[in-house]
Amino acid sequence: MKSKSTLMISALCAALALAGCGGGDDGGSADNGGDNGGNDGGNNGGDNGGGTPTSQFTQKDGNWTFTLPASGTSLCYDFDTESEVAGCTGSNWDLKITSSGATATLWTNSGVSGPGRGGAFGGPFDHTWTELQSYQSATVDPESGETLPSAVYTADTAASVFTGTNDIQSAAFEYDLTGDHRLYPNFRVFLITTDSSATTLGAGVYALQITGYYGGPGGATSGYPSFRWVEQTGGATVQEASVNATGGWVYYDLANKQEVGEDGPWQIAFNRYNVKLNGGTSGSGTVAGFVSKTPAGFYDADNKPIVAKFTSTTNLSDTLPDLTGTQTGPARASAWVKDSTASILNPAAQGSYPNPLDYGWYKYYPTAEAAGAAGLGSVAHVIAPNPDNGTLIRSGEGNSYARIHLTGITYADPTNASSAQTWKFEYDVQPE
Repeated sequence: MKSKSTLMISALCAALALAGCGGGDDGGSADNGGDNGGNDGGNNGGDNGGGTPTSQFTQKDGNWTFTLPASGTSLCYDFDTESEVAGCTGSNWDLKITSSGATATLWTNSGVSGPGRGGAFGGPFDHTWTELQSYQSATVDPESGETLPSAVYTADTAASVFTGTNDIQSAAFEYDLTGDHRLYPNFRVFLITTDSSATTLGAGVYALQITGYYGGPGGATSGYPSFRWVEQTGGATVQEASVNATGGWVYYDLANKQEVGEDGPWQIAFNRYNVKLNGGTSGSGTVAGFVSKTPAGFYDADNKPIVAKFTSTTNLSDTLPDLTGTQTGPARASAWVKDSTASILNPAAQGSYPNPLDYGWYKYYPTAEAAGAAGLGSVAHVIAPNPDNGTLIRSGEGNSYARIHLTGITYADPTNASSAQTWKFEYDVQPE
């Protein structure tokens, strides 16, 4: 049986289209920013020439204990120096905790969350603390002995209406459908509004399809997304464009049909196959999105891609009526999807009310009955740690690693779920 790490590597390879993971579309660019730091594992292996493995986690039994701050406030921690970093500035912090008042979210110093070269190897549902103890190095799979690509440490990203649930987390593309490590568009129609407070489909609302991913001088280089759109006004014509998004974010003004700077009047931006909109956490505008329709024949009843449809040479013309036809918009303004920030450290909860909800790092007990059954007293709306779960984090400097788990959450007043909480993370560090 494959190890969980091996299965995760396979999924991440799909997400990043890395040449080092069995082939890439153009030499293996890490589309999600995962290649922006960290050792490749070549000098951190655990076999020491075939002898008994020696753990690289030489800085052991650290702990970060803190009082959860007020809602909206963040605390940042540097595992190497075992200290908090005031203001969460720079690249020398590794883990950020952002309080909601009742609980908190976790972030790495990477991507949209910080200027560093950090990242996380899976979230709290992906590794148990016992499994992590078998790692002699954060850059070597303990079962296969294979070097882990640096891109398995996933950077924090922007989440938008273009974020999906497949291996590459895309709502607009599928990957490697025929074993060729290529991206295939699904021609889904996205509505993009410049005013997320309204539901009327008219001026300032665009129906858009992403139609391809390859271009450049030879027409076959990845990172050249192509798209077409039509404004939702009577008589509007279909517009088409392609951008070179191989070197970072490219910002596009659909109204004026041109690329602009980040400070310009853009609605949509591309960075390889990643897409963001000018609103929410991604920009200062009021742009948001909505999935209007998925052309027929691309997915089966179980939402699995139908390969023959994706590889059809007539998709461009077959799906044009989906773009030009009547669109279904949101029933209320709150249904427009604004960009937000996402980290693999914050998985979706498992479970349903009135049972406990499992967030990986901790469980939330919504009722006094659920809390009492777990031995937490008869107090509703309390949380308790899951010390059996953990993950690996790359430092903000990109040159060290920590394996961490949450081992303690205590309330100043155990009979009051609103009283101050003290959290405790325990960790081991693999220094530079």
